[in-house]
Amino acid sequence: MAVGDVFEAHIEEFADSSTGAKVRRLTGDGSDNAHLYFTSTSFLGDDAERLIVSSDRLGQRAYFLLDIAEAKMVQVTEASDAAFSQACLDPAGRLFAFRGNSLMVVDLSTSATQELYRVPDGFSPALPTCTADGSHVAFAYRESLPVSTETGRIYSTMPERYYQHPRSVVMRVETASGEAQAAWGECEWISHVCIHPTNPDLIVFCHEGGSNVLQRMWTVDFAKGLPRLAEPLFRQHFGESCCHEFFTRDGQVGFQANVRHEGRVDGYNCFVRTDGTWLRQFLLPGARPGHIQSNSDNTLIIGDSGCLAPDDSEGRAFMSLIRHESGRGIVTRLCRHGTSWKTQISHPHPIFSPDDRWALYTSDAGGACNVYMADVTSL
Repeated sequence: MAVGDVFEAHIEEFADSSTGAKVRRLTGDGSDNAHLYFTSTSFLGDDAERLIVSSDRLGQRAYFLLDIAEAKMVQVTEASDAAFSQACLDPAGRLFAFRGNSLMVVDLSTSATQELYRVPDGFSPALPTCTADGSHVAFAYRESLPVSTETGRIYSTMPERYYQHPRSVVMRVETASGEAQAAWGECEWISHVCIHPTNPDLIVFCHEGGSNVLQRMWTVDFAKGLPRLAEPLFRQHFGESCCHEFFTRDGQVGFQANVRHEGRVDGYNCFVRTDGTWLRQFLLPGARPGHIQSNSDNTLIIGDSGCLAPDDSEGRAFMSLIRHESGRGIVTRLCRHGTSWKTQISHPHPIFSPDDRWALYTSDAGGACNVYMADVTSL
């Protein structure tokens, strides 16, 4: 199999049995498939008809351009051992994807591929994101260290990796020239790098490590010159944790937070400017989703859980629509995703389509991971 090969997309449309929402399953050949990580769009252009997905149908993972109207998938990268999250998309038509330590750029109109940057030996790259115009890509690489606590269970090695304090560097690469600049580096596990959609000088990143981390979110600004300093974006206090930051289309940072009180944990959706001002927090009725993303004008949120009360464990099986009113998140269940949550690729990682009509997500309901779209206007 090679770049340019065409495969059937196995598209099926149905009404969700719980809510009646219109849902499309876009893959279904028995292999594990996923859309791009939620900090990047997966959609090509301004409509919801063409998108990038990853699939291991070739034995190793490769990226494919899925055309819904033609029900076909065209292979756009060589198969490799890259994770599904090791790519980001310039909607104008370029895919930036790591193959090993090489950051490759793929012109989706011609399939032309070239190396843009190479991570130094002894380090591993993670989670690239690009500006809305594709002019810059940002990512982190961290020291590759052996671990002894791998059990096969998700996140089993997270505490050990955190306490190793691996050397990490945040990088920014100009895509026209290939010029690379180090934005920040330290002996902490850095990940989840997000570059501002319209200002390539602004980068948000996190200190990874789950509940061990006392200050997760940081920002660095090239425009402030040298010496360059990383600054806390949202200052955590004792009993607070936050996760899964992302840029909204207008350049705010969205994230989620848990706040511990006596006997309970409250979940919030939060939004803040990159200078740390104008923090808005919305209390959710139950446990927060694993991930959220906002539509183009931030009036509607999609989440990959739909808990309606503190004791609503069933809600973790639903996609949700969330509206923010008077400091609270009003949750409506969109459809049942039914994923197991057992592996990173099985997490739904919701993404809005460019026209805000569809909620794109991944689920392993039924066994293999597949990509789905739910029509948010169909309720």
